[in-house]
Amino acid sequence: MPNPNAAYYGTRPTTPLRGSASLNFPSIAAGATAELTITMTGAAVGDAVAVAPPATLEAGVVGFGRVTAANTVTVRLANVTSGAVDPAAATWGVTVLKA
Repeated sequence: MPNPNAAYYGTRPTTPLRGSASLNFPSIAAGATAELTITMTGAAVGDAVAVAPPATLEAGVVGFGRVTAANTVTVRLANVTSGAVDPAAATWGVTVLKA
C-alpha cells in the first residue's frame, strides 16, 4: 500500500494490477517463440508489464510480457537454445503498471 504521507511530483502513481495464470506452452523449436494470453482486467495497450516466471522455467527459455489489447496480456517465450524445448505447465505471475 502506498505511503499516504509520501510526496509525489506530477500524478500520483496508481496501484499496479497483479494476477497469475497457469500457462501450458507448446514445444518451442530452437530460435523460435510461442505466445499465450492472460486476461488482466484494466490493462491497456501502452501499459508496462513485468512477468514473474515459475522457478522451474527451463534453461534457455526467456519470457517477456506486453499488453496486446484491452484487458489482455500476452506472454511470449523465446527459446534461445539450439534444440527444441517443451516447457512444463506452470503458474506465471503478471504485474501491469498503468501508463
